[in-house]
Amino acid sequence: RDAVESASGVLRDCGTNEPAMFFGGLPRDKQCSIPERHLGLHMPDESEEATVEASRRFDRLVALMEENLDLDGILELGRTCSMPMPSLHGHSQIPMAIPTPISKAKTTQNRCRIGIADDAAFCFYYADNLHLLKQAGAELVPFSPLSSTHLPPNIDGLYFGGGYPELHAAELEKNESLRKDVLSFCNSGAAVFAECGGLMYLADTLIAGRDDPTPRKMCGVFKGLVVRMTRHCTMYYATIAITKENPVFYTKEQHDNLDNIGAEEHDNSNNIVGNSLLCRGQEFHYSEVVAEDKSPSYSTSPVFVTPEFPDAKPIPGGYAHRNTFASYLHFFFASKSRTTDPSSSSNECGRTGSSLADDFIASMIRNSPRRRAKAVSFVSAATEIAFALGAGDSLSGVTSICDFPPEARQSPRRVICRSRIDASTMTSEEVTRAVKEIKKARDDSMIRGKGDGPPGHWLIDNDALAELSPTIAFVQNTCDICDASSDDVMHSLSESGLTAQCHIVPVAPTTLNGVLQSILSVGRALDVEEKAKDLISQLERRLDYLETEISLQAVCSRPRVLSLEGLAPLCSGGGWLPDIKHNAGCEDAMGDTGGCPPRILTWEQISTADPDILLISPCSASPQRTMDELHLLASAPEFWALRCVKGGDVYILDHAKFSRPGPRLVDGAEMLAALLRGVKFDGGTTKEWDGEAFKYECDVSDIQNDGTKTHCTTELAMRFRSCFGGPTTSSEKHLEEDTANVLCKALLKRCRVTRCTIPGFPLPQDRSAHTMVSVTKTHSNDDFILLFGGEADDGSRLSDVWKLTPPSCGWNKVHLSNSTNPGLGVLPTWEMVRCGKIYGENVPTLRSNHASVVCGDYLLVFGGWGSNNMDPLSNCELLHLDTFCWTHCSTIGGLEPSPRGNPTLVFFELFQSAILFGGWNGKCRFNDTWKLDMVTWAWEEITFKAGEIPAPRTDHSAVLWKRGVGLSNDAMILFGGSVEGNTGASSELWLLDCVLNDESYWRWYQLDSVGPCPPGRTSHAATIIGEGNAAKMIVVGGNDATVGSGKSGILKDAWVLSLSMGIAGKVVGKWEKLDWSGCGIDRCRHSMVTIGQGGDAIIAVWGGFNGVSATSDDATLYMGSVENVPQESTVAETSRIEASAAHRLQERWEAEIPVTLDDLPADEVTKAKRSKLPGAMWKALHRYAVSQGRDTYIDPSSGYSVFTQLYLKRKACCGNSCRHCPHGHVNVPPKSLEDKGAAANDNTMKKSLDW
Repeated sequence: RDAVESASGVLRDCGTNEPAMFFGGLPRDKQCSIPERHLGLHMPDESEEATVEASRRFDRLVALMEENLDLDGILELGRTCSMPMPSLHGHSQIPMAIPTPISKAKTTQNRCRIGIADDAAFCFYYADNLHLLKQAGAELVPFSPLSSTHLPPNIDGLYFGGGYPELHAAELEKNESLRKDVLSFCNSGAAVFAECGGLMYLADTLIAGRDDPTPRKMCGVFKGLVVRMTRHCTMYYATIAITKENPVFYTKEQHDNLDNIGAEEHDNSNNIVGNSLLCRGQEFHYSEVVAEDKSPSYSTSPVFVTPEFPDAKPIPGGYAHRNTFASYLHFFFASKSRTTDPSSSSNECGRTGSSLADDFIASMIRNSPRRRAKAVSFVSAATEIAFALGAGDSLSGVTSICDFPPEARQSPRRVICRSRIDASTMTSEEVTRAVKEIKKARDDSMIRGKGDGPPGHWLIDNDALAELSPTIAFVQNTCDICDASSDDVMHSLSESGLTAQCHIVPVAPTTLNGVLQSILSVGRALDVEEKAKDLISQLERRLDYLETEISLQAVCSRPRVLSLEGLAPLCSGGGWLPDIKHNAGCEDAMGDTGGCPPRILTWEQISTADPDILLISPCSASPQRTMDELHLLASAPEFWALRCVKGGDVYILDHAKFSRPGPRLVDGAEMLAALLRGVKFDGGTTKEWDGEAFKYECDVSDIQNDGTKTHCTTELAMRFRSCFGGPTTSSEKHLEEDTANVLCKALLKRCRVTRCTIPGFPLPQDRSAHTMVSVTKTHSNDDFILLFGGEADDGSRLSDVWKLTPPSCGWNKVHLSNSTNPGLGVLPTWEMVRCGKIYGENVPTLRSNHASVVCGDYLLVFGGWGSNNMDPLSNCELLHLDTFCWTHCSTIGGLEPSPRGNPTLVFFELFQSAILFGGWNGKCRFNDTWKLDMVTWAWEEITFKAGEIPAPRTDHSAVLWKRGVGLSNDAMILFGGSVEGNTGASSELWLLDCVLNDESYWRWYQLDSVGPCPPGRTSHAATIIGEGNAAKMIVVGGNDATVGSGKSGILKDAWVLSLSMGIAGKVVGKWEKLDWSGCGIDRCRHSMVTIGQGGDAIIAVWGGFNGVSATSDDATLYMGSVENVPQESTVAETSRIEASAAHRLQERWEAEIPVTLDDLPADEVTKAKRSKLPGAMWKALHRYAVSQGRDTYIDPSSGYSVFTQLYLKRKACCGNSCRHCPHGHVNVPPKSLEDKGAAANDNTMKKSLDW
């Protein structure tokens, strides 16, 4: 105590100058220290080990407090003190509400329910804020954005605190159902408040940083808002002015006389003026907003923020969308106040009598979706109508098949009724059987006299229904398969005691006019009758347009159309469907009229009807599911005999616009009019129909003498083509993580294949450690991919050969999507090759982990592991690519590489030689380089000087870089692998320069590269596109055992290395990360090849190991392209400029990496340790950091990052007394007289520290 008093005099009460009471002090104890990270301390419950450690630390701290503090005196003093007015450093003082301790709080009855995000990603809240919410009458309902599938039911608002969403970005993105719930809840107009991490979660995209550079989709409440992690910290306390644009804390009832806050409303002294709402808060984050919507649908100034440092200007902050408010600020709810009249000179603030918690709760109650909602819908058509009228928020409960619009089943609405049959996941036969079983069970129950329960196919949650307590219920009795019957609903309402209060509104139209009347009924029930009338008028005008356009056509006869709404059994839907056909300019082939019941059909009836056009649109079926069930039609000879089938007038339609009596029926009529009568619509309308209509592409295989046609009856689904353009699955446009890590635009999509052409053989079985090569036969214009060998999922070795041939339209037109039926002529085909062999030779050898390369007309295979997985192989073998005949590679000279697995082979066409490098034999790795002359058939080992070759390695990759026309030296590029003596995977990049076919001039050298280097890896795949300075090497997937075992060790990324000749002939490589993602790259021990060159090149990936088993791709490939691959350029200036730009990029990348004590040269460390001057070590670090062009270094005593003078010179003085400020601390506030007196003895030290 004496030492502290004499040194600083701080133990005196600043108001009376009397000696303060001394209650002891806690000694520094490392056992109580808590580990830190970039945003503060580690949470105690992050792991079991952390929890145990936190408990031990807490026990130690308790012991220290009991030993060193007068706890009784502190408690006694606490009972007598009051909270002083906090200083705002020259700003108006804001009184604070003093929360009552929770144990003694008098909480009112719950006025509302707040869903509060509470898990490892969202864990930072001011305890006082939560306490004030409880005191104001809120019930806090926790949920987890990481693991909760839906928001809690019956909540009035949401509160997202801060935390670490960047550490859990992938998990947050994966929980799509919760993200959709949050988006729907925010769009409903409910009050939602998000702080810091909550803002990141409500944004459109989160880029978490180097450990997870993939842009992650978040909730998307603020469209186009992209948040990115950064190395730089933003941290300050602030005064916050709440504007009228703030939907959560600004309530008109309490603030009628308050002025809106704008930048012009601040005087020259930067004090907030006007009758304004103020509070205090804090910002502390290592992220930044890097993109906003160009035309945002949200406000960007719901608050104005004045940081608490000198001369700070108020700036707009936060984002507001409907009643959602999010910002980087952490608000202190108790600090709410109001400025006085601006003419007053007292510059004081007045208490408002309420806290921000009261305003938040008032906003929640005012905007609560569950308080506004008064209806439940047991009819999917009624739900669709309600949303079309803009009254979706009036619905509190829906059924499981209310799937349009997509947010209909999202929070705040609850699914209160589910079908016992999930038709979306069942085939037509399965649906039919399930319906029969339910009906039989119901009939049996009635016979036994136990039929007093709900009659049918639906399960209604009576408890949820009672909680919602609706006053309106939409019901139907037309079809108890499509929706719950009114009998089901009435039974549940009776069980829930709601029969008296609930008004029943039938929505059961059977004609198109009845649908229009149902719209009016729903509108009246939800108090939006005028909107209903407007919608009806719009729909009638659209139907009138169809009638007018069809009447102007020269053809007067209407085509006779048969529609099948069921395939097992065959069924015609009836109801409103004849009306739709009539409005589309057609007539029903069965003679049905609007309102008729559906009926089961026989093939005899269909043949007799002889329709002009056949529509196939089974209820609840997508086009893809319908195509999967076409065998139900194709298996019937009567189907092929139909005149419409022979003529190709067969259509598959998505059911959504035909099976539900809502506003979209008019869309269906328009679609039919466009398809069958040629009525024209604008491009926007037809674009909405993409992937919803497919026409049979008639394929005639033979024409008989009598003129009749024989149709190809195989692969019927493959013969339907999209009528309006298929659904385009464009790759997501990713944002750059950093300018130094440019994401190259590329595509990687799954490519379906057709079955092999050899009868009786399946598709290639799943495998890994195989090889694939691209074969181009110039004399026959034949390009194909060849697959050989590998390891099956059961561990057995393979020696089969498969050929993947392109579709008829060529590789560049291959269909790169498996989401819809691609049609004809766009899929490659697998063919198992029946290979021969030279008589008496036992070839090919069963093997995996081998190397293979195309050498002219041959496939050369070497090395690998044999059938017992114990013996390495040499077994050099050849497959002739014209005759597909195997033979041993009989070399001369008696010298050949030793047996090994996992080597690499490339073929130098200039020298007609294959080059072999590396591998291992189970005991040691190799770094020998061998040349096989394909003219003399002789092996030769190439020798190099010691120290000039790569270290021994295996599981690496190698590609051939063709330098270009006119050059006589190609090169082999080697990357990665498992290096002898190293525990981790390598990221080394080596080049073997092969000059003039003279081995004495050949040399290895490690390749210089710029940009962020890929992580080290083994068992990856590599290929190359282009030649010369346009060449790009692609690296995909791989494994790093130091990261983890099994799937955790798989590297799910793809990189491109651009190669060019730099100054003085030096080769320079530039790494960039490709934006490939998802399946296709999450593997190792796979194969990848390039087909074609330049901008038309296609990359194919197949097979591999996913960490557990061989990848199961069903023989499909992943194919992609790297866009804008330039043609070769020999302009030296272009290369020089690109190399210079890449160098600057690398300099900036390195500048952002802090210098640590480990980076400091040993002699500098020794010198600093010997020095007796204070701060010698960090001064040495600073000097070294500046000399290396770095922006920051890590202070060895505190562990904090410190800006160097090099960085600070680029910025204005921030006023935070930075250690190396080059501006003379011009913005640092002067110290008070007491502070100056207390620090008088320290002036010499401060000067020596360069403050």
